[in-house]
Amino acid sequence: MTQFAETKRLLLADLKRDRIKIIVWMLVLAGLFLAVAYKFTDLYGNPSQINTIAETLKSKAMESLFGPLARSTNLNTAIIFASEMLIFWAIFMVIFNYSLAIGSTRGQEESGLTEMIRGGHPVGRQAPLLAATLELTLIDGLFTILSGVGLQLADLPGANTNGNWLLALALGIVGWAFGMIALVFAQLFNDAHNAMLSGYLFFGVTYLVRMITDVTNPDWTWLSPLGWVEKTSIYVDNNWLPMILYAVTGFAMLAIAFALNANRDIDAGIIAVRPGKQTSNFLAGPGSLLFWTQKTTALVWIAGVFVLGASYGSVFDSIGKLVKTSPVIQEVLGTSGVQHAEKLQVLNFVGILGMIFSILAVIAGGMIVNKIETDNQKGYLGLVGAKPISRNRNLATVVAYGSGLAVIVLVSAIAGTQAAANAVMRHPLAAHYYWQTGLAMVPVILLLIGLLVALIGWLPKWRSLTWGYLGLAFVLSYFGKLLKLPEWSLRISPFYWLNKVPVEKVDWTAWWLILGIAVILLVAGFIGYNRRDLDR
Repeated sequence: MTQFAETKRLLLADLKRDRIKIIVWMLVLAGLFLAVAYKFTDLYGNPSQINTIAETLKSKAMESLFGPLARSTNLNTAIIFASEMLIFWAIFMVIFNYSLAIGSTRGQEESGLTEMIRGGHPVGRQAPLLAATLELTLIDGLFTILSGVGLQLADLPGANTNGNWLLALALGIVGWAFGMIALVFAQLFNDAHNAMLSGYLFFGVTYLVRMITDVTNPDWTWLSPLGWVEKTSIYVDNNWLPMILYAVTGFAMLAIAFALNANRDIDAGIIAVRPGKQTSNFLAGPGSLLFWTQKTTALVWIAGVFVLGASYGSVFDSIGKLVKTSPVIQEVLGTSGVQHAEKLQVLNFVGILGMIFSILAVIAGGMIVNKIETDNQKGYLGLVGAKPISRNRNLATVVAYGSGLAVIVLVSAIAGTQAAANAVMRHPLAAHYYWQTGLAMVPVILLLIGLLVALIGWLPKWRSLTWGYLGLAFVLSYFGKLLKLPEWSLRISPFYWLNKVPVEKVDWTAWWLILGIAVILLVAGFIGYNRRDLDR
């Protein structure tokens, strides 16, 4: 029997298992990407519109989010489109590939499926890993083809065939390369949670390096694998060198993954897990158990977002540079007017960061809340159920811990932003602007966590809809105005109702309404969880 025996059957099984996830993600990633491309000519089709958005994208705040605008003496619609979409769609592709890579390898081992298949069938040792690799390659290839054909048909002003296919391939291959990196982490750790956490830590470092170097010295952005995608200079230079770097990196990571997989046992990782104490006060109840098992994850989230916030805060001194260096604005507004305009720019950026930090907070807290269902599916709750612990107590424990962690993550990110901003700004913002932003986002965080709890209580198989709604809310809030979407569509996002903070004061009517809906969802979730069959 060869090392890769039955790879084809495993690949077909993986595709069948992940078909819903693949279809949904493909519709969202490729569909929305192409929908924006088709609409972009109407949004930024004339020189006046292009110049307006270009001035915005050239600010340091926007460079930290989107990356630097391509250097060209003749900006056009296609260049603006690539500049706005490249980094964020690359992030989405990485997230998608991480989910597939870890789920198809370490996730399957953790559930016992890999051992069952290899123990009872003539399946090669390396076949599951090769099947996962082929699945990622097929899906990223499909995205590349759909996006490339769609861009050709969209025919953006200033676009060309070389740039269209480079853009499509850049998004496909950056996801694929990070997917190969995720396969390495899947070999290093013996559980999907730590493999995913380590993968995202690595990704977070690449994002921070990209962001910092983009606003300080773009030549150093080559140090970040995520930053390579910016160096393509699509529709300007159409540089294919980053594609070679991604391919080489991906194949190198794949070789490492196969080597590691060949030298470990099934359900084991290369990095040994330190055994815990046989008896501990931290195992006395569900609350202490959850705290003890999730303490590292919580600390990583809190420290990570603080660093992220500080990184964003460090560019606050240059956000108003566009206003200061514009003679026309200075002449029209005067000194006091320029200072006010500069302050408004910073406040608007704080509002954007508040939304981004809230999304990260929901992910951190939601992962904790989601554990009650994943642990139930793995049979872990049977051990907890050996004690007289009610369902309400179990659920209340994870909801309280998850919600508390989400709020702490938000506070940590804002604190990091404020500390760094105050260190670099000549006229620092008052503290209440930062904390009004945080306060405004609290009910939104609780609303999204409440939605997850409600789905766990009534429709546990559909709980992933929470992440879909979170992604939709982000796209609507972040790109809605840029794409000039109708007002009714923007209201679908809970961020819409409080997005004017801190430029304006908190709308307490909307604040209490969102909080009320969050409470209703939480109560509904508890009712459903008490009534449902935990085995379904």
